[in-house]
Amino acid sequence: MPRALLVPFVLALALLAACSGRPDGGAKYRIAVIPKGTGHEFWQAVAKGARAADAELADLEIVWKGPAGEGDTGAQIALVESFLADGVHGLCLAPLDARALVAPVRQALRRNVPVVVFDSGLAEPGLGIVSYVATDNRRGGELAGEHLAALLHGKGRVLVLRYQVGSESTEAREAGCLAALARAPGIEVVSSDRHGGPDEAKAVEVSENLLATFGDRLDGVFCSNESSTAGMLAALQRDPRRLAGRIKLVGFDSSAVLAQGLRNRTVHGIVLQDPVGMGHQAVHAMHKRLTGQPVPARIPTGEVLATPENLDQPRVRALLFPGS
Repeated sequence: MPRALLVPFVLALALLAACSGRPDGGAKYRIAVIPKGTGHEFWQAVAKGARAADAELADLEIVWKGPAGEGDTGAQIALVESFLADGVHGLCLAPLDARALVAPVRQALRRNVPVVVFDSGLAEPGLGIVSYVATDNRRGGELAGEHLAALLHGKGRVLVLRYQVGSESTEAREAGCLAALARAPGIEVVSSDRHGGPDEAKAVEVSENLLATFGDRLDGVFCSNESSTAGMLAALQRDPRRLAGRIKLVGFDSSAVLAQGLRNRTVHGIVLQDPVGMGHQAVHAMHKRLTGQPVPARIPTGEVLATPENLDQPRVRALLFPGS
């Protein structure tokens, strides 16, 4: 190219890069958003929020992809590695396992690919991620435990059905609930070491085994995520002793089935998150980082206790049906 034409051409490229904000002068930042899974209604609501942020930001596009179920940590690690190989500009990640996902996140940071963690944290908080966007899960668990103790007037036999080993968010909820129950000296926790697992079918099986052991002498149950709560509800409803409604069930996260359980009082409380807000804020946090704006290290998304008494309040209803 003749020198007389080369200078204007270079200036035009520089102007394009400046306008786009991208370091390589491209039209849009490409962000991978990787949830723990895609099947639960919670993740579908997170996707709704992430896509809303995508629509608001002209210089950004997201790619939403996660494991089909929540039990495949290897698949989530492979997704992170695949997106890094594709050259994405940032990762928004909900780690399935707080320890197993540390190495892939380190790999991203070594490549100067920023990471926003949402929903569930990592075992090493000093890695250098952009921000952690999540519910205060410990407080959410405490809300559940306090509510369950109040339902039982401070006395009775309860069990805690855990979710899955390595899930930081649900482990914090379980710890919070147990701490709240411990403050009620008349409450006896008869079981707190069983895990419902990543899908409802497994949670039903575990719940039925627990009810076979404790059902006749059980007053309350706490479950720490959507699938374990739904699995326990199904087991209570199937039990020939008509345990549904009699045993106080408090869970975490909503679905159409659990919302109906609140309505008919077979579910007595659900701690709700804001999954739409979580997805929305995670993507916006990444956009701020990529465009040189300050981002808080921790972005709380709130937690609300839904009960049969308040489920029709506008704020509660919006969180009960976040995908609508």
